[in-house]
This record gives sequence, structure tokens and C-alpha cells, in this order.
Amino acid sequence: MDRIGFIKKVIKVLSIIIAAFLVILIIAFIGHVVKINKFNATERLVTADSTTTEAMVDIHPRGGVTDTWEKENTGLGYKLNAKIYELVVTNNSQTLMEDWRLKINIHDTCYLNNGWCGSFEIHQFDENGTEKTQTVDLRNYNVSDLTGIDYSMGGQDLLIPLKSGDYIVYIPDASGVSGEVPLKGSLDFSGMVVCGFIVYNRAGNLDLSDYEFNYRLHVSYWSGAEGGFYMVSFLGLALIMLLLAVVFFMTVQFEERFILQGKIVEEALGVVCNLSDSKDYYSKEHSVRCAKYSRMIAEKLGMDKSDCDTVYYAALLHNIGNYYIPEQILRKTGKITTEEYSIVKTHTTKGAEFLRDVQHIPHAQEAALYHHERYDGTGYPLGKKGDEIPLIARIIAVADAYDAMSIDRPYRKKLTRDQIREEFIKNRGTQFDPLIVGEFLDIMGERNL
Repeated sequence: MDRIGFIKKVIKVLSIIIAAFLVILIIAFIGHVVKINKFNATERLVTADSTTTEAMVDIHPRGGVTDTWEKENTGLGYKLNAKIYELVVTNNSQTLMEDWRLKINIHDTCYLNNGWCGSFEIHQFDENGTEKTQTVDLRNYNVSDLTGIDYSMGGQDLLIPLKSGDYIVYIPDASGVSGEVPLKGSLDFSGMVVCGFIVYNRAGNLDLSDYEFNYRLHVSYWSGAEGGFYMVSFLGLALIMLLLAVVFFMTVQFEERFILQGKIVEEALGVVCNLSDSKDYYSKEHSVRCAKYSRMIAEKLGMDKSDCDTVYYAALLHNIGNYYIPEQILRKTGKITTEEYSIVKTHTTKGAEFLRDVQHIPHAQEAALYHHERYDGTGYPLGKKGDEIPLIARIIAVADAYDAMSIDRPYRKKLTRDQIREEFIKNRGTQFDPLIVGEFLDIMGERNL
């Protein structure tokens, strides 16, 4: 097989293999995506009684000297104790934590005053069970906007009353500045965020241990060993496909140049063979037709394109030695003499000598020298027989004979199709290689020659 054809076949096979692997990879990746989506969509819950360490919540008084104080001016008729509580959320999952919020159930009467960095969703219930709710950013609000919940003012301090059965929900800051959402895992960062809020009550101590922490984890499709495998696989396939596309493009470009060069060579050889054929009016374009028939035989024998081209080019030049034969002999209409026939036979050796230094058309010299050898050894110039005769010469001998029989000559009319078949059958094994004759008879039938 010629190199260009081989490269194109390899590219085709590799493309099929890559396409098959890509389909399998995509199917597997879809399954991976479904699994990851299911993992990411799972809502998780941590309470004070949970034993999981994946996510941890700690609510405690901050404990500094200035983190507790008394407030006299409450507007309630009694003083209150204020305390700053820290809300610490730890993500030990080594993945991103998203959509998290913390619900704190209230068991003692107290007043929510301030909080940071997120917002607080207030839930108050009256004696009839009617719920009042509003979400408030306690760092940035207007008192006039507090229309959904009960509140009072102790001087300039906001007091949102909460009693047993009420609850608050801490909604983390989603701006990205505080690092609360998404909360990175401990593998990438500290995995911890600290929030805070201020609560007033009469006793000074407050039980905030009853909480529900809801969250979702987020894993990238490309994270972990499995995600890394898919990333490397897709990138690798993309690179291979790019390389194949480049190689294919270069192969096509080279093939086009090769075809153009082949046409140039063919035209140049056509000029040369026409020059030799022009000395005999009746052999005009004989070499071109002979080369065409020789290529048909080569293709029928299963030769690859490169070898078929070699046969074609060599056949174009097989009669180049006729240039050295006098025109009066080549154009003679009557029977030629023995001496003249001896001169005619020298076209084989003269042609071989002329083609001696032609290196880039393989077997051209053999084609010129041996195309008049006979399979039984009675041909010329060396009397070779059977497989001693190069294959290319045995091919051209059949093509040469067919063309000679299928055109008019000065001493006879061209033979009919049946007569030509009979001649080949009669001379199979004597003048011609029987295998090549058999293939050419098939060609005559298939192509209606």
C-alpha cells in the first residue's frame, strides 16, 4: 500500500477507535455527572446530638472583658444583661459547603439586638400560634422597615423579643467577602467561619444549644481521582484529535501536491513516449494505451496504488527504443526483411540503455528490455522464460499484444473481440504468462474491451 494511503487508513482506524472511546467516555462521564449531582443535591442536617464531624457548629459566649455588659435603659421597666455570642461553623468535608443556614431554637426569653455577617430570619409566635416572620440584616436596617415582627427600642438599641418556641435562622453572607458562602473545606483553607450576634436577657445566661444546621456540599465534576481521570482523558482525546486533524490536513495537502507532481511527470513522459510512437503512424498513442491496459492488469492483480503507478509509468516508456529505429523500417507497409527485423529487435536494448540512469521510475529499464520476451523462452533479446521474465514485462507483453491486435495495421485489419480472446487463449503459456492472460480476459469481460 502506498504511504499516503497507509497514513490515511491509519488515521481512519485511529479516528474510529478514538470515537468509540469517546462515546464510552461520555457515557461513563454522564454517569459520573449524575452521581455528583445527586451528591450535591443531598440536603444534610447536623444537630447538637449529631456525631458527624463532616460539619461542626459551636455557639458560645465570646468571653472577652468587654463582651458582656448591663443595660439600664431598656424601656421595659427592668435592666438586661447583654452578651456577645460567637457562632462557629467548621467544614471538615474537604469540599465546598453551599446553601447552609443555622436554625437556633429559643427556650428562654431574650432579646436579639445585633448580628453579623449575614442576616437573621426572625420567627415569633403569639399565644394563638400565629407566626410573625421577617428577615433582617441587623448591621444595616431602618426601624421603619421592621413591619413583620414585634420589636421595641431600649434607647437607641433594637430589642427583638424572643420567647420559648420562637426561633431564629442565621442566613450566611453570600457576597463572598466574608468567606461564608461557599465555605471552603479544610483541605483548601481553614474550613472555618466565625459569625456573631448580641442577645439581651434578664438572667445573663442563655441556652442556645438547640440548633439545626442544614447544608449542601458541592463537589466539582473534575475533582478527585475520578474527576481528574475524566479531565485528563478529555484533554488527551482533544489533543490526539487535534494532532490527527493536523496530520490528515498535511496528508491531504501532500497528496494534492503528489497528484500534481504525478500529472506533471505523466505529461512529461507522455511527450517522450509520443516522440517515440510518432515515428510509426500506426503506433500513434500506442504507449499511452498500453500503459492504461497495464495499469488495469496491475490493479486486477491486487497491486497497491504506488505499484500500479510504477507499472503505468514504466509502460509509457517501454517502446522508447523505437526512437533509434529508422522510420522507413517502422513505417514499411510490406513485409520486412530478416535484417530489418534484427534492427527492429534492437529497440529493446536501445530503450534499456536509454533508461539506464532513470532511478525514480522503478523497473522502467526492465520494461523496455524484456517486454518482447515470451513465456516459453523463444522471445528476444535474451530468450528468458517463465518467471525469469520480470513481472512488469509479462504485464506489458499482454497489454502490448492487445493494443497491437485491436488496431488496424498496414498488412491486416484489427481483430474482433472474439478473435483477440482466441489469440490470448491459444498463446497462453507459450507467448504469455497464463495467470496474466486469465486476469486480462476477465478485464475484457468486465470493462467490455
